[in-house]
Amino acid sequence: MNRSESSEEELASASSEQFAALAESIGVKRLAQALDISTRQVNRILSGAQPNPIERLVLSLQAVDPQVGDRALDFVCREMGGHFVRHVSREESIREAVRECAEAIAAMSDGALSESDILEVREAISALSSVLGSVDADR
Repeated sequence: MNRSESSEEELASASSEQFAALAESIGVKRLAQALDISTRQVNRILSGAQPNPIERLVLSLQAVDPQVGDRALDFVCREMGGHFVRHVSREESIREAVRECAEAIAAMSDGALSESDILEVREAISALSSVLGSVDADR
């Protein structure tokens, strides 16, 4: 078994565990209703006979450009009340924070906040959070 097959198996296993935890937390019937699928489909996902939506989400995020995937993941995180922060090296996080903050300042310089300006501010906040994460990781 090569490294990629091992990673795929680990992802499949971890995704199955997460989906099972969702089903366990609210029950198969309520999960099926929330996903607008049948209880049979939920049980097929739990048994591995049908594709796991969590695994598919992760694979789709891994397949695209990191910035596109990060925005999609940040959307999911915001829906859940948080935000996504990618952890990178300290040097990279500092460069990214400087660039994102400069873009956010430029976007706000006219005194109005459009949707794209708000996105720039969110990206700057995430970049600054990444700097803090890299500092904490080094301690």
